[in-house]
Amino acid sequence: MTAMEAAPQLKASGLDGDYRILADFGGTVLAGTPSKYGVQFVTWDWDYDRTGVVHGHYFMENYDAAKQDFATRSGLIPKEQLFTTEQMIEIYRCCADSMDSDFFELTEAQEDLICSIQQQIEICVPDLDERVRRQEKALEHSS
Repeated sequence: MTAMEAAPQLKASGLDGDYRILADFGGTVLAGTPSKYGVQFVTWDWDYDRTGVVHGHYFMENYDAAKQDFATRSGLIPKEQLFTTEQMIEIYRCCADSMDSDFFELTEAQEDLICSIQQQIEICVPDLDERVRRQEKALEHSS
């Protein structure tokens, strides 16, 4: 809320409401506007002469998702460097299989790296255990 209060107002043709610029880079803008539920976040592309905005992606109160969308839309982070939740779950499962099986001979450094990957995914996917259980049930059910 402090960032919203200090942010400059977004002035764009055809835009109604009190939108504030939270970030602006590479032809993309991240803005927020107060709503009855807190702050609604949106990313837009500037039009060719930076007088208007187009192609909005709206995020209600989900600031983290809005920041990620801004980072990829603006080119700050290549989209290919980010994994979807489904991809992270599969990576987690493969890491667990690698650690649990005798098929791979892993060094201590490799085991430490795999554990750190799993810990990072656990932070990114709060309901990871439930999702992995559902995947495993679906796999059992299909076979």
